Amino acid sequence: MNAGAIFRLPAIAAAYDLLTAHQLWCDDVARLLQGAALAGAGGRRVLDLGCGTGTSTFVAARLLAGAEVVGVDLARAMIERARRRHRRRHPDLTGVRFEVADAARLPFPDASFDLVLGHSVLYLLPDRAAALRQARRVLAPGGRLLLMEPDAEGSLWRAAAANAGRLPGLLRRPLTGLRFLASMVLWRLVSGGAGRLSAARLEGSLRAAGFDRVEIRPTLGGLGLHCAGAVEGRAEQRPGRG
Repeated sequence: MNAGAIFRLPAIAAAYDLLTAHQLWCDDVARLLQGAALAGAGGRRVLDLGCGTGTSTFVAARLLAGAEVVGVDLARAMIERARRRHRRRHPDLTGVRFEVADAARLPFPDASFDLVLGHSVLYLLPDRAAALRQARRVLAPGGRLLLMEPDAEGSLWRAAAANAGRLPGLLRRPLTGLRFLASMVLWRLVSGGAGRLSAARLEGSLRAAGFDRVEIRPTLGGLGLHCAGAVEGRAEQRPGRG
C-alpha cells in the first residue's frame, strides 16, 4: 500500500482531522494564500486539491470572501467528514462544497477555476505530473497554482531551532501545540516513505506542466516549500453567483 492509499482508510480521517483542524495548521494555509487574494473575489472559483477533512478549504473560503471554493479528495471518508464539519461548524460558508475526485482526472471543464490550492498533497500522488497538468488545464488565464509540499532538504532539528521563538506561544496553547508537533513529526515520517520534493524538482515539474512565473520559498523552518505558478493571460471578469 502506498502512502497516499493510507489516507483513504476510513479510520485515518478522524486522526487526520485531529492533527490538522487547529489554528496553527490554519495559519500555515493562510500564509500560503498571502498575496493570492483574487481581485474582486466575488464570482471567482477556487479548487482545493486533496482537501482532506476541509481545514484548508474553510480557511480559503474565509480569506477569499465571496469566492466559490470546491474541495476535492479521493478519500470518500475524508469528504464525508469535511461535509459534516461544513454543516456543523461552518454553515455560514455557503459558497463551499466538497466532491470525491481524483487529482489526476479532475471532473471539471477547462479554465473553470481562478486558483488551485494544494496543501501537502502532491507528494502523496502516484502520478504527480498528471495532477499538475490537470491543475493547469482547469485554471483560467491569469489563474494561479499554490502548493505546500515537504522539503526533501528539511530537518526536524533545524526546524525546531528555527522556531524556538514560537515555544512560549505553543506552551500557552499546549494541546494545540502538541497536535501541531505531532502532525509535523508524522508528516516527516509519511513523506519520507512517499518521497519528499526538492525545490529544484518542484520547479521543474511546474514548468513541465506549463506553469509560468514559478516561485518557491521555504516555510515551517525549512520543513516545507511554498510553491506558486501562474497561467499567463488576462483574467476574465465573471459575474458573481447568487
